[in-house]
Amino acid sequence: MDHPEAKECVLHVFACGVAVFRLVQPHKPASLTELAVWRYRSYATDLPWARERLRDLLDEDHSRVPNPEYVLSLYWLISSPWTGSAYDTALRLLSTPSVLVDRGAAGGPVPLDGSVEESLLATGFDHPDIVSFGVRGVSTGYAGWSGVAYASLSGERSLTVDELVTCELSVQALWCFTRQIQQMIEDGQDPSMPEQYGWRFLRAAYSRLSTARAQETAQHVLMREAIMKTSGLAERLRAAQDALRESVG
Repeated sequence: MDHPEAKECVLHVFACGVAVFRLVQPHKPASLTELAVWRYRSYATDLPWARERLRDLLDEDHSRVPNPEYVLSLYWLISSPWTGSAYDTALRLLSTPSVLVDRGAAGGPVPLDGSVEESLLATGFDHPDIVSFGVRGVSTGYAGWSGVAYASLSGERSLTVDELVTCELSVQALWCFTRQIQQMIEDGQDPSMPEQYGWRFLRAAYSRLSTARAQETAQHVLMREAIMKTSGLAERLRAAQDALRESVG
């Protein structure tokens, strides 16, 4: 699909009823703080844009089209000025860019003073919700609640963009699906789904995402585990599965 700023825009529509837009947006920021501000400010335009595109495709009136809820960022670092520990810290900051931005400002997200970024790069940055899935000498990768950051150090042995994207699309689609079930429960309803997307569907999805395959690389397993953990999807799948089983029992 066409997007006013993205180099590439693909709409993935899953049979269970979830639609996910994938936007590819190359960026050359002067600093991590600038990138973080751009990312948060883009929410204000990308979410309404996605809703309008869905409205056009569904040919529905505005009141019946759901509001897109979330934007997850996957950063693929191609080149940078950092080395050593600062390089590692930069990837951590990419996966949790909120520490560089004042999101509560009256006019929308604004950058924190540049000294904050400089200090963090110099002294290091850690966060309990950040999970590493890189392999020494091969790649540096971190997953957090608001984003995933990855840098390939060895092209022949590291993960590919497609592997990262495929995992994220599956996780985000299932996250949205289970969110709908959660919303039904919170609205006081007995959750229900078509039989082919009931609790057995969620049980199968949980198994596929949480169980290592015989020919998977260690990096792929680490990536999937990190993304599953930071997204909280495993717990959501189990809770939704139990709720749907109870509703038919």
